[in-house]
Amino acid sequence: MKQLIFMRHAKAMKDSADGTDYQRDLEDRGKKDAQAMGIALAKTNYKPDFLVASPAKRTRKTAQLVAKELKLAESIQELDSHLYNAGISDLMYVIHQLNESYHTVMIVGHNPSMTSIIGYLTNTFAEHIPTSGIVVVSFNTKSWKLVQSRIGEVKWYINPKGIALV
Repeated sequence: MKQLIFMRHAKAMKDSADGTDYQRDLEDRGKKDAQAMGIALAKTNYKPDFLVASPAKRTRKTAQLVAKELKLAESIQELDSHLYNAGISDLMYVIHQLNESYHTVMIVGHNPSMTSIIGYLTNTFAEHIPTSGIVVVSFNTKSWKLVQSRIGEVKWYINPKGIALV
């Protein structure tokens, strides 16, 4: 069995110092939410073997805060440029390239791609994953290369307001 933990980056500032979207930092609330989501995830059985995140500043910082709470070694954390401005095909590329030795992988990215991939991989309609929202999807397969549309099952969902479903 394979599992993906999808997380949307935490609440970001509207603007960056250099005016680019890529360099937007986290708001104070975003930092607190990311830390809280890391703590919540650490209390579950969904600890990732590997974490991959978009290299955008807000996403990178979200991943760092969560990884700290999960006590993840830096050696199992990676940034992947495919996750910035990602479409479904970009996300599927990242998933299909995952090392088969990993069973649970966390992907920290952006909307609308985080919301879209949940709808693509499962039969669960996700209208909107809020900032810092986490969705765990399980797949009854032994290979990341076999992950495809509608074969996943949502196992757990939580957002910063503390709403956990499933």
